[in-house]
Amino acid sequence: MEVAVLLFGAAATREKSDRVTVVVGTEPTVQDVLTALHEQHPDLRFALPSAETGRLAVNRSFVRGEHPIREGDEVALITLVGGG
Repeated sequence: MEVAVLLFGAAATREKSDRVTVVVGTEPTVQDVLTALHEQHPDLRFALPSAETGRLAVNRSFVRGEHPIREGDEVALITLVGGG
């Protein structure tokens, strides 16, 4: 299954796009998508120091670990935001 992941801020700037696609198994979880992001998009590793520390929102709600990803879900990588 292919999952499109929305990007914001520095992640979008680094990828020069507001989204990337990852290839995962047929019944992926949040952890599967984070692992795929880490492995398939090495330029995003600054936002994902390890596949276990990333944060995703699915359908505009923060989710973790074993939360399933289904066809048509809106998936977004949530990175730290700094400001002053």
